[in-house]
Amino acid sequence: MILNVIKEGEYTNYNNILKNANTVPEETTADKVQLKRIKELIDEKNLMYVSSNVKKLLGITKVDDPDCFKKKQNGTRRIVQDGEKFRVILYIRLSQEDGDLENGDVSGSIKNQLLYLLDECSKRDWTVVGIFCEEDISGVDDNRPEWLKSIRFAEVGNTEIVLCKSQSRFTRSMEMVEKYLHKCFPEWNVRFLGLVDNSDTSVEENKKSRQINGLVNEWAVEETSKSTRATLNSMKKNGEFVGSFAPYGYIIDPKDKHHLIPDYYAREAVRIMAGMLKHGKSMTAIIEVLMRKKFLTPADYKTSRGIKVKRGNPIKSIRYKVEKGETLKSIAYKFYVTVDEIKKESNLQTKKVSEGDILIIPHKRKWTSQMIRNIVTDETQIGSLVQGKAERTSFKNKKLIFKPKEEWIVVPHCHEANLDLETFQIVSAMFKPNRRNRSQKNGELPLFSKKVYCPYCGRPFYKNNSRVKSGNKEYLRCKGNAGVDGHVCDNTESIDIEDLKSYVLDCIKAKIKEYFDLNKLNKEYYKQNIYSNIDNDIKNLEKEKSKIESDIQNKKNILVQVYADKVNGTLDIAEFNIIKESNTSQINQLEDKLLGINNDINNLLIDKEKQVDKEKIFEQYKDIKELNRVILDTFISRIEISKVNKDTLTRPIKIEWNFYN
Repeated sequence: MILNVIKEGEYTNYNNILKNANTVPEETTADKVQLKRIKELIDEKNLMYVSSNVKKLLGITKVDDPDCFKKKQNGTRRIVQDGEKFRVILYIRLSQEDGDLENGDVSGSIKNQLLYLLDECSKRDWTVVGIFCEEDISGVDDNRPEWLKSIRFAEVGNTEIVLCKSQSRFTRSMEMVEKYLHKCFPEWNVRFLGLVDNSDTSVEENKKSRQINGLVNEWAVEETSKSTRATLNSMKKNGEFVGSFAPYGYIIDPKDKHHLIPDYYAREAVRIMAGMLKHGKSMTAIIEVLMRKKFLTPADYKTSRGIKVKRGNPIKSIRYKVEKGETLKSIAYKFYVTVDEIKKESNLQTKKVSEGDILIIPHKRKWTSQMIRNIVTDETQIGSLVQGKAERTSFKNKKLIFKPKEEWIVVPHCHEANLDLETFQIVSAMFKPNRRNRSQKNGELPLFSKKVYCPYCGRPFYKNNSRVKSGNKEYLRCKGNAGVDGHVCDNTESIDIEDLKSYVLDCIKAKIKEYFDLNKLNKEYYKQNIYSNIDNDIKNLEKEKSKIESDIQNKKNILVQVYADKVNGTLDIAEFNIIKESNTSQINQLEDKLLGINNDINNLLIDKEKQVDKEKIFEQYKDIKELNRVILDTFISRIEISKVNKDTLTRPIKIEWNFYN
């Protein structure tokens, strides 16, 4: 029996990103003279903040001032007197658009800018108090972490000068030029200076040239973006692959990054899917074969090849309680893993297990029908290159807009096919939207729709059909067993709809008979008990509602606190965004739950008002002969179907009645 699932750590990926971001490639041809000169120009005791990549490059060990991003309590700003030195911060930005990364010499580019700016500070006798440096990031991006820190550093009054190689290094956005160079910096008594283009906010006559530079810089990025987009579209139309990673079934040719070659591991899986579909096999059968042959899902396969995939918070393993008669081998077979994998995860020394033992089972992400459909209907599998499915609205907006299929760029015969054309056409035809999903032919809602649930995973049972000699057989099965989004449930047996209808009808008849067998005194007690149970349910929901409201307020208080931490510099922007997204997501979930509870309370209040005389309803259905949706809704609120008991071969079915007893 599955007890619960264990998910991967929420901040694991983020920690890896931080680790990678702070790693500077080892220098192979370092200019020792240049590095020595830089160290001579830096007085570490004056430094309040230095970006981690610069620290690594220069071997700086001094800890950043924890208060360097905090606003001064008195709110006053330093006025430099005669004989005092100006405090200056250096902002360094490296990007492809500025030609910094063409040869991959990141550390050399940092040193070049550092030496240039430090030399200027030495000539003017300025004191460097902060160094902010970012790599491979565009100047139109207004969410650069180190850039935002430099602005905050200036805002709290820790510097009088922001020094850059040029205005374009600070920003290529005209909006930010006006906001900071012409509005905020003068208010904060901060001077901005760009050496190469003579951008200097202390020179009033310089303002128009700064504005012109701002426009030109923004236009340059826009033109580059348009040019790049045009080049990429041209390459796509010429059948050249321009993606970051290949579609399932292919890999990027190591000899030509714009060409795809078959991935023979994934090709076998593609051919199994298409072949089984062509011969009329069900999705369930295909999924079973793929899992038994241990084919990884597309996301897991990318991860196994070192490609980072955003997947939220996936399931890592499952806590499982051994049931009677189970062996390690049978459990391994059930979860598509090996005995050795379970032994390793559970730290077992033997293959013997007993009823009640708790095991940790590594989770294998299950294939879904949607994954299979996406793969076998992708024209890439017949040698066509399919690109241009989405694009950004502008060079400033990173959000992707998905385009209609007729606007995709499809070029045939670009690479070796994984499927023959005949098989692809037969399989693709199976998924054409030739009809819309609809209710039954009589227009009524299916009898047990949103009425039958699994007590283990909470998912609803869904209806399916199978062909038998006598015709079409309908049955229900737990939706959790489909494995959607990594969900797992071992309530696998289906139940015949006709058998369930017969059972439920008998239960309703028994409930009616029970009522009419009651004496008058018991009937009065029955009516009173109805109100008592409704009141108790409302009371319990009100308690839960109060707790959720308290939790929501606590989460909002956390958001207020982390925002304050971001403002005072305790949290950087990346950390702030992670905590903000996590708490915002939890608040949304709690608010959705709160909405559901309010609806439940309203429904109970309505039920209480409607409890005028249930005897009329029992009288109306006293001679019930057949079950329909109206009768089901009248008598029953929920049905839970458990697993089959292996000893008694019975299957517990729990009914929650609208009538209290």
